[in-house]
Amino acid sequence: MQSIALSINKGKCMSLSESKRLESLYTIARALHEQDLDVQALLQTVLSLTGDVIQATHGCVVTLDPNNHIRDAFMLGNSGDSDLERELWGVLVHHGLVGFVHHGRRTIIVRDLTTDPRWPALPPNPLMPHEGSAIGLPLQKGGTIYGVMLLIHPQVDYFDQPAVDMLEAIAHMAASTIRNAIEFNNVRASQDRYQWLFKDSIVPVIVTDLDGQVVDANRQACEFLGYPHDQIVQLPIMAIHRLGTGPLGADRFASLQEGKQIEFRTTAWTAAGKDVPVLVRARRLTFADRGVIEWIENDITPELELEQLRADLTAMVYHDLRGPLQAINTSFVTLGRLLVGADNAALLNLVQVGMRSTRQLSRMIESLLDIQRLEEGQAVLDRKQTSLHNLLANAAELVQPLATEANQRLQFSIASNLPFIKIDQDMIQRVIINLMENAVKYSPEGGSILLGAEVHQNEIRIKVGDSGPGIPKHMQRQIFDKFSRVKYDGAPKGLGLGLAFCRLAVEAHGGSIWVESEPGQGSVFYFTLPLQAQLAAV
Repeated sequence: MQSIALSINKGKCMSLSESKRLESLYTIARALHEQDLDVQALLQTVLSLTGDVIQATHGCVVTLDPNNHIRDAFMLGNSGDSDLERELWGVLVHHGLVGFVHHGRRTIIVRDLTTDPRWPALPPNPLMPHEGSAIGLPLQKGGTIYGVMLLIHPQVDYFDQPAVDMLEAIAHMAASTIRNAIEFNNVRASQDRYQWLFKDSIVPVIVTDLDGQVVDANRQACEFLGYPHDQIVQLPIMAIHRLGTGPLGADRFASLQEGKQIEFRTTAWTAAGKDVPVLVRARRLTFADRGVIEWIENDITPELELEQLRADLTAMVYHDLRGPLQAINTSFVTLGRLLVGADNAALLNLVQVGMRSTRQLSRMIESLLDIQRLEEGQAVLDRKQTSLHNLLANAAELVQPLATEANQRLQFSIASNLPFIKIDQDMIQRVIINLMENAVKYSPEGGSILLGAEVHQNEIRIKVGDSGPGIPKHMQRQIFDKFSRVKYDGAPKGLGLGLAFCRLAVEAHGGSIWVESEPGQGSVFYFTLPLQAQLAAV
């Protein structure tokens, strides 16, 4: 209060002495401090007390919404006809002093209501004065205007500088109090909404302090874990489920304390000693002026059972397919040997088509099995020192018949200094064949397919280009996900698993895969393999 008092200039006084003005400031400040943090009540209090201090006959305090419509309006000298009086004050908002103050964000004094153009000409009405002087004060703090207070005194040129200084100090106090009330009410409303969502959430939610001690749990959490509420709040979170570490070895609890959101799978332990697989989503919140951590526990038992069922069914189907397919392939090979030297080119060609198709189907089954193993982290790579020239030549030889059938031309851009590299030869060859078969599939008849390889820094970079329709930008990462395909009229059919296998196989070798493409200009697929132990070039 002392700083406010010192800000009041000494000089010509109105009817109030300086000591009386300071006393009035103190009285209003104390009233605002003791007032409940209700914005409407604060507005009424500041208007009523300020009006009494300066003996105003009329006045109002108005708040406006972003569209300049009156949100709250409280008036002095209320006659009882509030609708009519509100309408008259609305004129002052849109065509008079309140509007000028609100838009200008500064104090405005009308020394004579009868001559100042900023005071609108109103029809004779006992609810609105037509003589005297008025002052409009913005209630603003920190660049935000919360409202306008307007006061009218029947005396012309009533508001001298000491009066203005006092009223601006009151407006400043009122704006600060209103801002605090709004912020408090927003926080309380947010906390009320959180409590409502927390208590009625259909998923288990646990709240701990920053040290991991449970401070609250909703009904679903108590039912899920089998603890009464008064028991669960005595437990640390580590007694409910294991935290472990993040994917990069970072301490998850430390990450939460730093404000990061985390998600991980773990096992929750119920009061009955049952282990339940859960997906935990955790984040730090500020609640009731203190930091807490919210833990949302989702029981993923049904999802895991479904995943296992799908994996078992997939493995069964794939393994059951391999036996008959191998028998078919053996039959074609035997038939081909029997036809050697036979003068029946058409029949021999049919046998070769059958052999190629069975090999292609066999590669597809192996890739599907590898997808499952790679996703589960169970794949065992059979790494051997491999000649890349031989690997690329074998892949091209296997794809050449498909390109010939489509009247397409294979082109090569393979560096001569490619080294031996330690890789799973079968898996990487299937990656190359898969990319080349896709290139054949998506390129038009008479198009060209490019196969290239080079040493780039500390890795091998292999590329496969086509002359197809290209891939839109938004699809160029998505196509490496399972069951994702580029769709357009006339697009080849498929399940969208080939590129998913390529990505998993390349990443299992420590490499990366991507595509560069422009619509209508074809696509070039690249993948890299790190050089772990480079030997002499082939």
